[in-house]
Amino acid sequence: MSTLITLSSEWEGMPASFVEGALLAANICPAPLSPDTWLSVLMTAGLDEDDVHLPDADKKTILAHLDAQYNALMRNDYELPDALMLSLRSEPAQAFAEGFLAVWPYVEPHWQEATVGDGSRRMLSALVTSMLLLHDEAGTLAQMKEVGLDIEPGRYIDQLDLMIQEVAKAADEVQQGSHGAHQINPFKSIGRNDPCPCGSGTKFKKCCGR
Repeated sequence: MSTLITLSSEWEGMPASFVEGALLAANICPAPLSPDTWLSVLMTAGLDEDDVHLPDADKKTILAHLDAQYNALMRNDYELPDALMLSLRSEPAQAFAEGFLAVWPYVEPHWQEATVGDGSRRMLSALVTSMLLLHDEAGTLAQMKEVGLDIEPGRYIDQLDLMIQEVAKAADEVQQGSHGAHQINPFKSIGRNDPCPCGSGTKFKKCCGR
């Protein structure tokens, strides 16, 4: 998928590019994350407001896009929408990063609890850094310089697709491990990349092993 979500004329929340980033953050959580915990962010950008109403039609569209994005990530064919114009550090690109960062506080605690390798930790850190650079490059560079870090923003942002896929893969592996750790596994002899024994024709990790 490489297109932004289309919302109804009644939508009064954040722009489609913001929504794309917010859904991406939710989809790389290494533990189940109920949409109800973060959906209001799509209307308020994280500001505390009472009586936030998400139109039913738009909620249905958003959750469908969330699922479609997740499936694309699991197939390893998620592509950042061209409309974001990332290389130009465009306004949609900034909104995309803002959406990601608005949902990230709900996701980060689960990563802190997750057991992952150093490589995955570094990739996750690079992904978050890239989002910070997209959202506020000057401010992020100034903060990093204060702690003695000198980085090349383009190098991070140009690798954003790779970072997203690697972090999504790591999140999936954590969820699979957590899922199997609390129950007897009837498929313990089946590899994650083996054909699913149910006969669906897909890999086990994308079917009964999910």
